[in-house]
Amino acid sequence: MRKPVYSMLAAALVAGASRAAMAESGGMPQLNFHDFAPQVVWLVISFVVLYLVMSKLAIPTISDTLERRQGRIQSDLDAAEKASEETRALVAAYEKRLADAREQARRLHREQAEADSAAASARLTELGNALNARIDEAEKRIAGQRAQVVEGLEDMAHDIAAEVYSKVSGQPADGTALRAKVAAAHSGKNGGGR
Repeated sequence: MRKPVYSMLAAALVAGASRAAMAESGGMPQLNFHDFAPQVVWLVISFVVLYLVMSKLAIPTISDTLERRQGRIQSDLDAAEKASEETRALVAAYEKRLADAREQARRLHREQAEADSAAASARLTELGNALNARIDEAEKRIAGQRAQVVEGLEDMAHDIAAEVYSKVSGQPADGTALRAKVAAAHSGKNGGGR
């Protein structure tokens, strides 16, 4: 409220002095050497008044405005720096959590692969053991059947040999002697083949 009053007072004072000087001489007062001393006095008075008005009103107001503006700028810069630091901290925390999650995923994948490999290996071993057991059982069955077939062949060979002997000689064959001869022939054939 004081600012406009002082400004208007100073403007009116300067305007009044310059009108009075122009009205008396009829020309430009700066060029009238008779009025040079009063012009210098009014210049000094105007300068002092203007200086006082500026130093008491305008400059402190401008200075306060500049200080507030600088304070606001500094607080904005501080807030921006703080926000930037918080953002950097959040980004670092996010990157750390992301790296931890990736590492955990790799570890879980590795553990799952190892567990799957161990399960597959155990299953393969189990299947191998079951298959070996079945093969052993089949070999025993085959060996048993072979023994039966061989025994059946020996019986057939004895029967055929007895029949051939009885037809060729006209007499019945001695079963014990005939069996011994077939057995000797069979063992000679197996021994010669090996």
